[in-house]
Amino acid sequence: MAKSPSEHIRDLNLEVRGLTEREAALRTLVSELRAADERRRNEVAEVRKEIADLRQENAVLRQQLQDHVEQYREWDRRRWGFISLLIGAVFTLASGLIVTLAKK
Repeated sequence: MAKSPSEHIRDLNLEVRGLTEREAALRTLVSELRAADERRRNEVAEVRKEIADLRQENAVLRQQLQDHVEQYREWDRRRWGFISLLIGAVFTLASGLIVTLAKK
């Protein structure tokens, strides 16, 4: 049996209402997805900033370590210079004492 025009209109109205609700639900979902995407982008930006800060801190620490190593090498060089001077002074004193005792 064929449907009457009022039945067709009622069916179409139900279908339009269903499609309208579905469209509203999809719009809400799209809006939520956009908000989630924006939050994700913000989180990624924060992580990138943290990584950049950590790289900078790492570079500073490496430079400080290099400075400490250079300072240690300089002190080591000075210490060995002082030790060699001290040994030279002891030998000079010893040779002076030997010469003095040998003259007597």
